[in-house]
Amino acid sequence: MPERPTLEIILQAALEFAVPEKRACYLDEACRGDRGFREEVDSLVAAHFADESFMAPADRILWEEIRGEGAGDMIGRYKLIRQLGEGGFGTVYLADQSAPVRRQVALKVIKPGMDSREVIARFESERQALALMNHPNIAKVHDAGTTESGRPYFVMELVEGMSITAFCGAEDLDMAERLGLFIDVCAAVQHAHQKGIIHRDLKPANILVPVHDGEPLVKVIDFGIAKAIGSESTGKTLFTQLGRMIGTPQYMSPEQAELNPQTVDTRSDIYSLGVILYELLTGATPLNAEQLRTASYAEVQRLIREVIPPRPSTKLTASLAGPGSVPLSHTGVSPRALRGDLDWIVLRALEKDPERRYESAGALAEDLHRFLQHKPVEARPPSMAYLMQRFARRHRSPVIAGAALLTALLLGAVGTSIGMKRALDAKEELTVKNQELDRQKLALVDYKERLSGLLESNQEMLGEIQSMSKSGAQLPAEFEALRKENQALLDKVSSEVANQERYTEEIERLQQANEQLEQLLMESKNPDVAVGLVRAKLFGSHITALDMNERGQFYHNGKLVAYPVLLKAFATPLDDDGSGKSPSRRLKVTLPAGAKPTDAVYHFRLRQLASAADQIGIRHELFPPQEKEPVK
Repeated sequence: MPERPTLEIILQAALEFAVPEKRACYLDEACRGDRGFREEVDSLVAAHFADESFMAPADRILWEEIRGEGAGDMIGRYKLIRQLGEGGFGTVYLADQSAPVRRQVALKVIKPGMDSREVIARFESERQALALMNHPNIAKVHDAGTTESGRPYFVMELVEGMSITAFCGAEDLDMAERLGLFIDVCAAVQHAHQKGIIHRDLKPANILVPVHDGEPLVKVIDFGIAKAIGSESTGKTLFTQLGRMIGTPQYMSPEQAELNPQTVDTRSDIYSLGVILYELLTGATPLNAEQLRTASYAEVQRLIREVIPPRPSTKLTASLAGPGSVPLSHTGVSPRALRGDLDWIVLRALEKDPERRYESAGALAEDLHRFLQHKPVEARPPSMAYLMQRFARRHRSPVIAGAALLTALLLGAVGTSIGMKRALDAKEELTVKNQELDRQKLALVDYKERLSGLLESNQEMLGEIQSMSKSGAQLPAEFEALRKENQALLDKVSSEVANQERYTEEIERLQQANEQLEQLLMESKNPDVAVGLVRAKLFGSHITALDMNERGQFYHNGKLVAYPVLLKAFATPLDDDGSGKSPSRRLKVTLPAGAKPTDAVYHFRLRQLASAADQIGIRHELFPPQEKEPVK
């Protein structure tokens, strides 16, 4: 179970909910039944809202809720003309600047009733961040101040244009033109990162495309929730940076959804750029906006962290095949153009792991340049090891169970391999013993022949010895030599016979091991393992006799022969018998009583076997000559 977020994180997340009922549902889930912890959070929430309005005069609060700025009002030297847009905390107006130059500008001011310490800190952070920027693709800040009621505002250049996605659709831009505009966006974001600023809310609505002298010019706006890297961009603390999901969920990076500001860096903007590029090329974001709107807080976090988007080419193909076909805003892009390098560029920017994304917006833009110039790109498909690791992280329990099953199978395979190795060793040992036994048999034959000769000589000598003993004569010296030779030969024969008897038991054991080996080979699912043994047995004589059972299985000498092994054995021509000619061979297949080769259960296999026999010159009578035909 994941650890519960800290008190600060839960408090700041709860303050995001304007409706008390939704806030209570969130706290029920976040506090996980800890009543004391829940009471502490409720007291802090109540204290927060009490601090916002307790000391404020009632008439001022009511007035600010009723009366905001409107057309014709003056804020400093700026006259408001009309409202251009409205965000969560500020309202943007078109305004006339009277001095020191006359021009129209965009003026952003905190909404009435929203000027809490937290919101003012965020607003001033936006103002300070924009003041650091100086790039043609970032809206310039001209001025800043506070209204008479003390609410901060700032003035920036007026950018009149559509969002980048709307502009590409309205102008029906092709893929190269869309990528050209997006590369300008990357350049602007790269400049901001070099100034130590993260946008943290990059989306099409914050990327406008006005037209100057007939040419589109990208402008990145609204750094209202930017975060300084390494130092504070304003003296006031950004109260909302701790534990608040800041940004738009559709375009938010996984680490930004984790509610831990320490993990958010420039690579979070790279992820948002990847989402925008995905939408420019496919017409849709990786995560469905409606699904995110209706999902719970925890489910939104899970979707952002875990859902792997399909490739852009796959997404666009599905859109083309779906109801209503693809929207007109994407008629300039085809799935075929996205397939390959561009797919991998987008998916690399959308990696869930920040370490696997592009290291900078400039690196992303450079890879797009290489793609447009038909050069090799840096983005590559993820390795199989990484895909397996990512799959295992999302499906931990099934993977653990599968790993246990795989381990058991591997252990079984290892056990089978060890058994087969032992059987092979036993067969080799049997061969050696048989060779030794053959040598001893030849020696025994020689000894028997020599023994027969000695026995005849012994009979003659015995007669002479008897006659000499009667006459009292001394035995010749050669008699003693012959006796010794005879005794040595008898000892040798006795020793060889004893050895042969000793080998009998070992030979029987080795023969049993050999039979086990043959059984393993015959039952092997890998035909290559058993082919040599099967060929030796099938073609040991001029007639290859096979039996088939009712299920169409083949047997040789009562032992099952796997059908793939049998065909493999018939696939190679047979060696000659030493005369330079291949011996005449026949194939005989015995079917069950009453069965015919044309029966469905036998016909196909017998046809294949007959064709294989024909190829290597083995005669058979499986089918009449007129029925023989090559198997296709």
